[in-house]
Amino acid sequence: MMKYVFFCTIVVCCALSAAAQPRLTFRSLMADAGRLSVGKSESRTVQFVCRNVGDQPLLFDHAETSCPCADVKLPDKPLKPGKEAKIKVTFRARDLDDRGMVTNLITVFYSGPGRYTRLRVRAELVE
Repeated sequence: MMKYVFFCTIVVCCALSAAAQPRLTFRSLMADAGRLSVGKSESRTVQFVCRNVGDQPLLFDHAETSCPCADVKLPDKPLKPGKEAKIKVTFRARDLDDRGMVTNLITVFYSGPGRYTRLRVRAELVE
């Protein structure tokens, strides 16, 4: 009987600690930067709105991009439960050889379940 009580106590403690954590959701995982002229070295900033729907503060760690043509600005303060934040991505068309529709992948790393989310920025590159 003692082993059973001990086992149940451990299961309940693990379940409670797993429940008390941050959880990040996004309004959208794709943003459209529109038409950008490579010849004019145009750039455009898009925003991704996210919310911490968990019950603990969420900390943003870093972001990685699939192209050096994108800069990511993460929130620098912990995201409190129930609050929203904006992740800003600036897409630069200069120095790119591609033309037509391109998609840049941004991976945002943070504390909490999943620990990362992949976002996409789409743009049409023209001369």
